[in-house]
Amino acid sequence: MILIKKTTTYLMLSACLGATLSACGGGGGSENPTPSSTPSVEPSSTPSVEPSSTPSVEPSSTPSVEPSSTPSVEPSSTPSVEPSSTPSVEPSSTPSVEPSSTPSVEPSSTPSVEPSSTPSVEPSSTPSVEVTVQVDINLDTKHSVGGIDAFDRQKFITIHSSPSENDWGENDGHTQNAPNEDPDLMVNFVTDNDVYFGRVTGSISWALRNTDEDPSKAGFVDEATATTTGGNFRWTYANSTAKKHTDARLPQIQARAQDMIQGAQQHPYWPEGTTINALSGSTWSFSETDTVDEPLGSATGHYYGQYLSKFFKNNESDEWEAKPKYFEIMNEPLYDLTTVRNPSDANYVTPLEVFEFHNTTKAEIRKIAENDDVLVGGYTVAFPDFDKDNFQRWEDRDKLFIDTSGADMDFYSIHLYDFPCLSNTEKYRSGSNVEATMDMMENYSHIAVGEMKPYVISEYGAASHCERSVGWTPKKDTLVMRATNKMLMSFLERPDVIAKTIPFIVVKAEWGRTIQDGVSIPYGPRLMVQEFERSGVESETQWVYSDIELFYNLWAEVKGTRVDTWSSDLDIQVDAYVDGDDAYIILNNLEFDATGINLDTLGIDTANISAVNIKHLETNGWESSLTESNPATLPETLTIDGEGTIIIKLTYNSDITINHTSDEVKYYSSDFQQAITMNSPISFAIDDVAVGANGEAVLRLGIGRDHGKSLTPTVMVNTTEVTVPTDFRGYDQITGDVNPGRDNFFGVIEIPVPLSALTEDNTVTIEFDDDGGYVSTAALQVFNTSKELPRSSLE
Repeated sequence: MILIKKTTTYLMLSACLGATLSACGGGGGSENPTPSSTPSVEPSSTPSVEPSSTPSVEPSSTPSVEPSSTPSVEPSSTPSVEPSSTPSVEPSSTPSVEPSSTPSVEPSSTPSVEPSSTPSVEPSSTPSVEVTVQVDINLDTKHSVGGIDAFDRQKFITIHSSPSENDWGENDGHTQNAPNEDPDLMVNFVTDNDVYFGRVTGSISWALRNTDEDPSKAGFVDEATATTTGGNFRWTYANSTAKKHTDARLPQIQARAQDMIQGAQQHPYWPEGTTINALSGSTWSFSETDTVDEPLGSATGHYYGQYLSKFFKNNESDEWEAKPKYFEIMNEPLYDLTTVRNPSDANYVTPLEVFEFHNTTKAEIRKIAENDDVLVGGYTVAFPDFDKDNFQRWEDRDKLFIDTSGADMDFYSIHLYDFPCLSNTEKYRSGSNVEATMDMMENYSHIAVGEMKPYVISEYGAASHCERSVGWTPKKDTLVMRATNKMLMSFLERPDVIAKTIPFIVVKAEWGRTIQDGVSIPYGPRLMVQEFERSGVESETQWVYSDIELFYNLWAEVKGTRVDTWSSDLDIQVDAYVDGDDAYIILNNLEFDATGINLDTLGIDTANISAVNIKHLETNGWESSLTESNPATLPETLTIDGEGTIIIKLTYNSDITINHTSDEVKYYSSDFQQAITMNSPISFAIDDVAVGANGEAVLRLGIGRDHGKSLTPTVMVNTTEVTVPTDFRGYDQITGDVNPGRDNFFGVIEIPVPLSALTEDNTVTIEFDDDGGYVSTAALQVFNTSKELPRSSLE
């Protein structure tokens, strides 16, 4: 066994107290219900035509992305063109990020490469545990979901960053004037780990500050100035010799930024008089007019349309920055505009007003033909807590959004976070809760608008509130890494309804520092930390990888065609892909404790295996490591660490033949969210189901109830009574590993159903022996296979 990356715990001692060590620390999160993470990253690059006579200049060290739902700050990395004879004023080098309302998220949990001077320590072998779970892999059987069967790295292996943001740089105000250990950091990171870029929410604000108000139409951007400023941005991208631009123009880098997400924060875009500090010196704000001819948000949407059409390339022959594929109208709007405001206050904003604003701004964007290729969506919900207040939150917000704006949106944008340590509780969304959340959105969207709009999951991971007021720690990275792997495994099961996913992992985030008890705490979760944050040695200022890099190391090679997998325990998530003569088997443990697994690879002779490589992301005392071994043969049994992840690469002597199929389709009921009454049957109709000669089926019941209520109703599928399991994905939601869990249960119960019990039109009847709560959704997951799939037994 070889340790390829190991975090090392150093004594922080009093290092964080020194004034010169202001970077000591890590991002924090605000207490519930602050959005766990939404900082935007600095604006991406700006190319275009030859700069006008008054080009803007790039902010020195002020990356302004506003942290999550806090008021926005100037974008950090929006390059402008070379200064003309009358350059604009550069923002000061101290970005203002409001600490109080800025919910930060913990660094995701991917351990990073140790500095070369740090010796690797061989971890002790994981103690063997009883084998309790059977996992089967049918390498000869292609598994498609809604017609999709490939691992799409552009969709799933991403970072919350852009190629030309200032965070990748070194020795400047954006980076504490410190060098990168790797001078070619950005290029090497994304190419070595096969990572794609994801999201920017700051550049639109920097562009706005470089654009004037229309002198003849108050509260609207001046289109002529937008044309000039957009030209300057384009010219810079195409011609600048700065390293961040020359690197961003490399073909292998441009290819990784073809489906970027851009979006805006609440301020100054919500029309309530927030000042726009234009670099020209004139301040203004977006029009607050709300009439039939000019509904609220018209001026904001007009600017969005100008920005998207004039600051990026509009065809393949242009040499400018690629236009974002997805545009989020506003980042986590309801937290700042609704949740933390009092309904009696004059500035209180109702959810309906926000959703109508979405429709208005989308319509304005579409008035410009050059924007027809941009997908526009929302509402970028921070906390999709549908079950809150016995599902009143769903009625007041998320159902209302779909009813009001679902037909107009091109996608639904959501953020999903685990809260592993919030005020002495463990509130995990990963596991059965994320399944129930996504099933509810999908089911109701089908009912309300006739289809499921694709998800853009533009942030996910963990917000570790217990660690928010300290500097970098291995625990921060571990908590996020665990959440990221758990949720990613769930997302991989829905490739047909997911357009893009981005773990909330930023690069350096110097723009998001806060001062807590006189100590400067960096934002997070971060890919990079300064070396003294690990070592406590004040002079070691260079930027090195945080442990988060291990997440990308772990997934660096996975690709290919999805094949059939099965686990006897839903707490062991499993997936597998075949690429030529290689197969990749992914195992993730939702349990808090280590688990023994019996592994069978079927459909191909294991004697033809020429090489085996096993990577295991595991934790010892909150310190994560990625261990690698190369056994001569595939082990029959494995022990996976509690909340750990294993990826096995099998190389065969010849290409693996895939000559069977498993076609999965999920059918939702036309009935929805029914109240539970003791001993009163609830019926759900699930019709137009295609049932083949071979296959499997799973009935998925979304259930929201108080703890202590039954989760094992009597269930009939047509005339067949089915056995309801007592286990489900993840924890029981009552108690975490150490602390109490969620306030109530909301999750999906997955019930195996014999294919013989199904017909084209089906009736599912559910009866509980106690009162309270709801069955939120009922869906049939049907797998039609070209052969009967073997399922092994531990006996």
